[in-house]
Amino acid sequence: MIIKKIENKILRKFSYISTVPSSEKIVYMTFDDGPEEGITEFVLKELEKYGFKATFFCRGDNAEMHPELLKRLQDEGHSIGNHTYNHIHAYETSAKDYTKNVEAADKVLHTSLFRPPHGSLTFATWLRLHKKYQMYFWSLNSGDSDMEVFDYNRSLDNLKTSTKSGDIVLFHFCHRHEKETMQLLPIYLQWLFEQGYVCKAIK
Repeated sequence: MIIKKIENKILRKFSYISTVPSSEKIVYMTFDDGPEEGITEFVLKELEKYGFKATFFCRGDNAEMHPELLKRLQDEGHSIGNHTYNHIHAYETSAKDYTKNVEAADKVLHTSLFRPPHGSLTFATWLRLHKKYQMYFWSLNSGDSDMEVFDYNRSLDNLKTSTKSGDIVLFHFCHRHEKETMQLLPIYLQWLFEQGYVCKAIK
């Protein structure tokens, strides 16, 4: 496990995209784990208020279960990313089986954008995937997945004080974290708009 974590740190530094540098005030909002009913519509409504676009790293099983939500994400001009078929962890799965899982998701999602669950990947798995997929990490974590230690004020303050142009910001759009997402997202998007930021989708 220690070796795998070291491998992942190296991959994050040299092989993942964590920011998209820009001289303009652009932020790249990303959402993981959906699409699931209710929270997906909520996120889309909040983004639409400001004409913002985002990137949704979807689980293949959720997208297969909710094709209408996947289509809506695409129809409204957002980007789709692969987040494996059913949110498996690279440390607990062989490179061969992990690749099969990603490919199963790709049959539903059809995208070259990829974010491994937990932001974790082994070198052996990366070797199998990197020629077909572009790996995306994040530079700013909203904290909406920190359910047991979630602190709204601390998370919002961190977002406001840490945001900079080119950031890739991590949120979620799934039932598991929807309470925290629904608390943070509207206020953060309004703040971004007031500060003159534009949110674009990763292409």
